[in-house]
Amino acid sequence: MATGKHAMGSGEPLGSPMPDFPGTPDVEILDGPDKPVAKPFDKPLDPVDRKRKRGGLMEEEINVFCSMTEVVKEVATAIRECKPLDVHPNLYGAFMTQGGFSNEALMAALSHLLDNKAQGVGFVAMADAHRVLWLRSWLGKHYY
Repeated sequence: MATGKHAMGSGEPLGSPMPDFPGTPDVEILDGPDKPVAKPFDKPLDPVDRKRKRGGLMEEEINVFCSMTEVVKEVATAIRECKPLDVHPNLYGAFMTQGGFSNEALMAALSHLLDNKAQGVGFVAMADAHRVLWLRSWLGKHYY
């Protein structure tokens, strides 16, 4: 079996057209040394355009972004600290005087009511029997 440049059997290297067929259609050259040079968008080549663009940010830009990040964090902290603490004045007294529950369980439920103002106000407005019922159901759901 022939290998290498004589594999066609005619002595011609592989990939070159056979001379016996004069009507070989015109072929567009896609690769090789005769490949036409394609210019993107048909722009003339400018030596300045051939320079590689920097992939990263310049040090000055990095400093600007870092300082902006710090400012945004400071604003977020200020907003969190300015959150008004709006708690019903009788919530703690009405809650911690409930008998039959451990202090740990009462504190967990009180923390929930402090986070949910509407439920805290509703708890203070409840009758004592309903407060006990609410506490039992909430503590039961939260494994106390």
